[in-house]
Amino acid sequence: MKYSAFILLVLLMSSCASYIDVPKKSISNDSMVFEYGNNYNKLKYINKVNASADQDIYYTTNFSITLPKNIVNWNVSNNNFFFEYDDKQIFYIYSSYKNEGQESENWELKDIDYNEVLKYLGEYWDKRKYNENYLYKVHNGRVSKFYTNGKYKILLYNIKTENIQTFIDSSKTFNTNL
Repeated sequence: MKYSAFILLVLLMSSCASYIDVPKKSISNDSMVFEYGNNYNKLKYINKVNASADQDIYYTTNFSITLPKNIVNWNVSNNNFFFEYDDKQIFYIYSSYKNEGQESENWELKDIDYNEVLKYLGEYWDKRKYNENYLYKVHNGRVSKFYTNGKYKILLYNIKTENIQTFIDSSKTFNTNL
């Protein structure tokens, strides 16, 4: 009986996804506030560190966005923000510097060619030691979209069809007017 209970407990624990966005574990530091809510997550990026090259200064763009629940991993590298959900669903944000590129008031939601995906997700994919060939394939029941105004870029990669509207709605909450 003890062994049956132990095996059942191990199976139950191993079958549950391990989400990191538990409400009591929100993050707050000098560069961001990441609130893990019950129904959604709210990221406010408020980094005061700017970049420089030669005599040029590049001003960091601060922003906020509401993200879907059930994040299994996330990473920030320079102006690249990666949020991973179950089954390699990725919510990627590129937040350019304030004085970099042209911004438009018009945001567009487009399909993305799978050959372009690597330029946005390659660094993260390598870090996670995922098979690069997976990036180039169309996966049944999955959708990838690209949301941009020409300056800021949001890639919704490999999203399950039943989740795509939630992810699109979240991408539309991206706001740089802080």
